[in-house]
Amino acid sequence: MLSSSLSHQLTYLLCIVVTGLALKLQFKPFVRMIKRMRWLFVSIYVIYAFGTPGQYIEFFPVNYAPTFEGSALGILQIIKIIIALASLSILFSMSSKQQLMLGLFILLTPLKLFGINTERFTARVLLTLAYVEALAEKEQFKLSFSRLKELHAVTNSLQVEDVIMLQSPAFNFADKFLIVTLVLSALMLAIFKVFT
Repeated sequence: MLSSSLSHQLTYLLCIVVTGLALKLQFKPFVRMIKRMRWLFVSIYVIYAFGTPGQYIEFFPVNYAPTFEGSALGILQIIKIIIALASLSILFSMSSKQQLMLGLFILLTPLKLFGINTERFTARVLLTLAYVEALAEKEQFKLSFSRLKELHAVTNSLQVEDVIMLQSPAFNFADKFLIVTLVLSALMLAIFKVFT
């Protein structure tokens, strides 16, 4: 129970730190992203709060009352999603498109053992991002279910030409320090989990 409450406190602390950094680096895009996710957050909270057994919250009819345990779990899941969104926002603000694709390419490299062409997959993802950016810059285009038929015609009219170059720079001291820190942190967390 102590380790569970400690991990929850660390999750809340991580959410504060990562969200603060995301707001500092990309305030408007991050706030816009959170606003778009609001109905997902409400749905998650309702599912956990009303679907998890436990002690009912007062001032609600018994048949429709949420539980304390379900509310806590729902909020925890929402916080985890916010951490993921904030981390992505930080990653996108601090990395170029080519750097992101290089990272994806390096992560997918082991799949070559199974005959998967990682170069082609990475190139397709990069071209898709280029199409999305060009589509987003097109004036007065708003994606909706009623306009899905128009989407194909619009993408065909977009002129997206790009040269894909993935150059892997050598690791510097900061990169090596970060890798060692992450590995040691993972080992310490694993040891802490084993002995608690």
